[in-house]
Amino acid sequence: MRVGYLGPRGTFSEEASLRYFEGQDVDYHMYPSILDVLDAVQEQEIDFGVVPIENSIEGSVTMTLDGLSKDPDLFIVAEVVLPIEQNLLANVGTLVSDIREIWSHPQALAQCRDFIRGLGARGKAWDSTASAAAEVAASGRKDVGAIGNSWAAKKFGLVILQSNLQDASENHTRFVVVRREEKALSDADKSMLLVTLNEERAGALVHVLNVFAALNLNLTRLESRPTRKKLGTYQFFIDVEAGWQHDHLQKAISVIGTFGHQVRVLGSYRKSKKI
Repeated sequence: MRVGYLGPRGTFSEEASLRYFEGQDVDYHMYPSILDVLDAVQEQEIDFGVVPIENSIEGSVTMTLDGLSKDPDLFIVAEVVLPIEQNLLANVGTLVSDIREIWSHPQALAQCRDFIRGLGARGKAWDSTASAAAEVAASGRKDVGAIGNSWAAKKFGLVILQSNLQDASENHTRFVVVRREEKALSDADKSMLLVTLNEERAGALVHVLNVFAALNLNLTRLESRPTRKKLGTYQFFIDVEAGWQHDHLQKAISVIGTFGHQVRVLGSYRKSKKI
């Protein structure tokens, strides 16, 4: 089984992948971006891709949402909720007071905004927390640090100067496991839908949401993204606490379709317990 995730070694995506597929015979592949992971699934270079989709502090990972909406063959078969502890990593001998610049992924920098501001340091964005940690190690500098996990510190020979840097103590990232073909679990209890309205008019979205309410379907997330066709037009990502085969969800999809709106099931899976 081939599994891909955002590299390099030491990312939270790697940690989520290893934990989810623990004990299975897996050939892991690393990719430089989230879209590269999704493209690899689409082109069948790998069987599964693991990508972040939502953080409890910074919200949705829009690159993942846009990638899922672009490729109609992609299907979410599982989710993994990983607690995120951000640490200040540096070369041996570095003091916290020495650091003038902090390198990391934009999401990690945003999650630790208060800490960086309090330190009086500048943030510099990298493609991943692990690539930032690798560059700090390669530089040998003692005036820069990286924000990342303890895995990255071990892999690149860095020390942890300070832990739990995130602005909110309850910091979790939700990852999704994606494959190329639809394969909904018979015991799935959660689904993700993509709804595209057939026209922009007052109350159109309300009518869609009322369908879910009338059928007693609980929505846990509603996110809008541009359709990329015309300014001011949007599509909506909706998480529903029901499996794809649930009678009420099937009825909701059918009713929304009779209104002329497009509904695509992006995935159906078991709700994840926090690791």
